[in-house]
Amino acid sequence: MAIELRLIRHAIAVGQHGNFARAAETLHLTQPSLSRSIASLEDQLGVPLFDRTPKGVTPTPFGRVLLERGETVLRREADLRREIALLAGLETGSLVISAAPYMDEVLIARAIGRMAAAHPKLRIDCRSVHPFEVLRQVLAEEAELGVANVHGLHREVRIAVEPLPSRRVYLSCRPGHPLTRIVNPTLAQALQFPLVTTRLRGEQAALAASRGLGELSGGGVDDFVPPVLVNSVALARVIAQESDMLVPGTAAMLADDLAHGRLVRLNCTAPAMRTNDGMLYLRDRCLSPAARAFIATLRQIGAQEQAAHEPSAEVTA
Repeated sequence: MAIELRLIRHAIAVGQHGNFARAAETLHLTQPSLSRSIASLEDQLGVPLFDRTPKGVTPTPFGRVLLERGETVLRREADLRREIALLAGLETGSLVISAAPYMDEVLIARAIGRMAAAHPKLRIDCRSVHPFEVLRQVLAEEAELGVANVHGLHREVRIAVEPLPSRRVYLSCRPGHPLTRIVNPTLAQALQFPLVTTRLRGEQAALAASRGLGELSGGGVDDFVPPVLVNSVALARVIAQESDMLVPGTAAMLADDLAHGRLVRLNCTAPAMRTNDGMLYLRDRCLSPAARAFIATLRQIGAQEQAAHEPSAEVTA
């Protein structure tokens, strides 16, 4: 005899709460209705699932097996419903994106704007979090897509990574900064001044650490903390305008301040001064149409920004 998923769900609620009254409240059932469900399930299986005591209920050995296996059954049922729901497409779907700071202020914002214009009924939840939290949310299935610096993510066997076009990172400073009085400041001269930015990872972290511009987190170069740590491009730009700190960013991030003379771009660079961003998602999970469309849109915008702002020949100082 087949076991109803509804009865398994009821048994799991009783096991989680250890109390029929609280479980019934969670399930929006009356306590007698829940008791009948558990009794029916026990009759079908021919074994007791819970021991009733004055202090509550505890699963029997049979109950523990049911609870363990039942969780798996319900997860598979939810996955089945989700994959079928994917066929509904972009018009009625939803998308949760977890993005590292800086990523969401230009690149992701533009992609969401285009997605919203093309699919006005699509629901999008974009979360700005620490890069490590991006990975955690994707692994925990709290977000379908993550966008962050992908340095080191090859170690995560459950994660698929799609790199975004690499873009040059520039240093900029306020007008009247001491560096503006040097005709062609070298990178070594520029990096005598502190940075205001988000955490740096990979080669950028190693470059900043070699100049003593902040401190390493965790004893390695995977995570570098600058003297002034911010999670907002807008905040970093204003701080740089009011101090001798330098703000790194892509051309698109700095474009408005450069155009209005609030910041000056320094023509010094190094191979490490490029983005290493990408999109990440669970390798064994079927992506929704919304996620696939967002990936394509983000990749297109990244390529357009790269083509618009990459110089034909880079000068390395």
